[in-house]
Amino acid sequence: MIAKGSTVNVVGVPLDLGVSKLGVDMGPTALRYAGIFEALEHAGFPYLDEGDLDVANNFALDRLPPERRGTAKRAEIARVAENLGRHVHEAAMRGETPLVLGGDHSTAIGAIAGLAKARGRLGVIWIDAHADANTPQTSPSGNIHGMPLAISLGHGYPDLVNCLGFAPKVRPEDVVIIGAKDVDPDEMAFVREQGVALYSTFDLEHLGLSRVMDEAIARVAQGTDAVYVSFDADVMDMHLAPGTGIMTRGGLTYREITYVCRTIGERLPLAGLDIIEVNPLMDKRNSTAELCVELAMALLGVKWTDYERNYLTANLPCTPT
Repeated sequence: MIAKGSTVNVVGVPLDLGVSKLGVDMGPTALRYAGIFEALEHAGFPYLDEGDLDVANNFALDRLPPERRGTAKRAEIARVAENLGRHVHEAAMRGETPLVLGGDHSTAIGAIAGLAKARGRLGVIWIDAHADANTPQTSPSGNIHGMPLAISLGHGYPDLVNCLGFAPKVRPEDVVIIGAKDVDPDEMAFVREQGVALYSTFDLEHLGLSRVMDEAIARVAQGTDAVYVSFDADVMDMHLAPGTGIMTRGGLTYREITYVCRTIGERLPLAGLDIIEVNPLMDKRNSTAELCVELAMALLGVKWTDYERNYLTANLPCTPT
């Protein structure tokens, strides 16, 4: 849920430089087309559409010589993170709730930086099939979209770690990862060493969703000044959400992901959130983006019965039932 009367500040970040597969730069457009603003209006949330940040994409930088390409991409990610961080900080200082439309998951670097600077000690719920806690030393691919959580914890490339001039942005004890099923061995060692709570898909089955959510909410709420949710579309099973860069079997089902999002929306006051890694090139009839709009409303605390009966039924025919 968000504070009553709070304006939702929506900004798109068409960033694809942190990932090797093309298409996530079109995620903000897909989410707008899926009806994010109509859904906010139906729910009674005042909102601002701030458009998209200016971002150079893979097509532009791939023309550079190979020896310059990696450095140029990281420099652009750092620049975008600084701009997004300032945007989120200013919105939060005005009492608005940032809703960031990605873009690959390196988008979260700037969003978390801006919110932490504005709100202080930040709890983070990371809903993702991956921990995104690799460092340059542990990453098998070198892709920065697999590093934003580690960067927010203060580990990784200094130009990204020091976004907005301070680090770390979050403490390990204030972070919970939900839905992970594909974590690199050295990355898992890092997560355990840091003391970040991680609930895998196996944990959801073994412990039960209710217990996992009780523990997750208690962890991010205790001692923090605000809570941020970072939502990666690849946490869902590939048959439910094909429109994402990394499709995996055995992701969360519709019932599981709606339970997770509804529980957060009903029990936690959110200071901000992102919807990340929607890839319309991989999608079917924009169904993944439509589902993500539905889940964003759940995270914002929209009462489900009214939303499902009225807006969802009338406007999102591709949403799974």
